[in-house]
Amino acid sequence: MNLKFLAPCLLAGALFAIGAVMPRAAAAHDYLITGSKPDQLYVIDPVKQRVISDFHIPGAKDYVSIIVPSPDGKIAYVLVDEAQRIVGIDLRTGREVFRADLSAPGERIKCLLAFAVTPDGKELIVYEYRTRLGIDSYTVLPPRFALFSTAGGLHAKPLRQYPAPRRIEMVLAKEDGRSFYALGFNLYEFSLRTGRLMQKRGILDWHRPNHSSPDMLAFWPVTEPTGTFTSPLYSMLTGPGTPRGGVPETSLMMLNLRTGQLQYHDFERTSAPIFSTVLSPDKHWVFGAYTALTKIDTRHWDVAGQIDLPHTYYSVNISSNGKEVYVGGAMCDIAIYDARTLQRKGDIHLPGCGDQSVATLRMIHRP
Repeated sequence: MNLKFLAPCLLAGALFAIGAVMPRAAAAHDYLITGSKPDQLYVIDPVKQRVISDFHIPGAKDYVSIIVPSPDGKIAYVLVDEAQRIVGIDLRTGREVFRADLSAPGERIKCLLAFAVTPDGKELIVYEYRTRLGIDSYTVLPPRFALFSTAGGLHAKPLRQYPAPRRIEMVLAKEDGRSFYALGFNLYEFSLRTGRLMQKRGILDWHRPNHSSPDMLAFWPVTEPTGTFTSPLYSMLTGPGTPRGGVPETSLMMLNLRTGQLQYHDFERTSAPIFSTVLSPDKHWVFGAYTALTKIDTRHWDVAGQIDLPHTYYSVNISSNGKEVYVGGAMCDIAIYDARTLQRKGDIHLPGCGDQSVATLRMIHRP
């Protein structure tokens, strides 16, 4: 018998047998996350078009707002209780695993929609508005950033606190884990470790020729699946050929959380207001939603398609393969559209028909 020939065959047979009995790793899958009043958090299978988990959020007090998933997709951090508490809910069990009560006796603290989780999942960055409550007067205190350990349990306290500018409406963590962005009148970048202001770039002060100062409503911190935050901006376009006072123009802000690149692109004379936007995985399209679903071509910077929606939707997201677009917020359904044709493919109705309001429609991708 030729043992030199037999040995590789035996080894191949053994490996085949082992592979046959060992379970294969489960394929990663898209899941939508949203919330609704008074105190619900939902995990949704968009392929099956149904809610697969319906969790109660302790202490929500009829307020469910911004949702930020952990990087591994296992925890959803939710701003609740009139913006005075952030809770972390395990998305498999529904168990509350984190709680940060921001206010304290004599001091009312609110996070008005601006918080983020660091790329390693270990800390929350929270923007805080503060008011000292006196017996006969209220005193407005300077705003600040507070950083919490996500391992802080149900009685989490700040690890560090830094001074912050006023009127911040969104916080986004940079992918290198060394800094974070704060969006307000302008775009600020701060050191995560020290709180030092590293850079300030224009939003209100964008200094674009023939454009007025822009207006932006950035309440929905959607950066999946590309790691790029996008938001519409509105300004008046002036210059040759425009009437006195200018014409309304819609532009798109794009912030790459990996490189820090900040771009602005005009794409239409304003025809329909857009609240939130999402960039497709191939980065060729941006989808925006409010009273209409708008498809923007990023290679030519024009509107490639637009359809009216049956009612207002505040938040928009997209599948990880770029084939479906989801719109949610404002009422109790999530509508599904074909990303190529903008044809409606289905609806997912939330149990009890609670109002999503400004709850963020997020996408996680996991087994």
